[in-house]
Amino acid sequence: MTATVGDPGRPARPFDAVLFDMDGVIVDSMPLHREVWVAFARLHGLNPTDDEVRAADGRRAVEVVTLLFGDRLSEADVARLAAEREAYFHAQLAAGEVRAVPGAEAFLRALGQAGVPRVLATSSAAANVAQFLSRLGFADLFEAVVTAKDVTRGKPHPEVYLKAARQVAAAPVRCLVVEDAVAGVQAGKAAGSRCLGLTTSLESGILVAAGADWVAADFTALPPELLA
Repeated sequence: MTATVGDPGRPARPFDAVLFDMDGVIVDSMPLHREVWVAFARLHGLNPTDDEVRAADGRRAVEVVTLLFGDRLSEADVARLAAEREAYFHAQLAAGEVRAVPGAEAFLRALGQAGVPRVLATSSAAANVAQFLSRLGFADLFEAVVTAKDVTRGKPHPEVYLKAARQVAAAPVRCLVVEDAVAGVQAGKAAGSRCLGLTTSLESGILVAAGADWVAADFTALPPELLA
């Protein structure tokens, strides 16, 4: 696969770095995340709607706990439930299959060959990120990784993408963000970046309405504007 943001022989590239969400972008994990949120909520006497479960996409666990349980919980209770949910997800992940989003590995390797920095910027827990990268064999395909533990404000706040850009000394306006969730697209745009939305989790119209500059089914069907 040719590099999609400029060939090594070209003096200029449209993007100085590409910042990737993980769930639904690098790894096909959104169905598992949604299943775990439903099961976890029901364990605690809740019956979340489809809209409530989808609203969790791209957000940190502590924020989703507050979303589902309301503001009646103390900060300590929120932290405890979030940790419990992450442990539950980690156990389910360890027992299941891990698959990359189609074309993700080829795209990442092409970027590396073109000298374009790659940063993983995710709301997921560091332990889950490490397991995904290890099982996929992708640990060496990113110059930097930013996870939930590295930020104080989750998506749609741009903190995760601003920090990701700083990790490789890139201006956010010169970065491409790749996302699959509304909150993630909004975070990328708030950071000042252009955004590619993958329809692995949501319909294209929803991602465009959130601000995505381009949409694609996955990395095997990128828009012509992003092809070298």
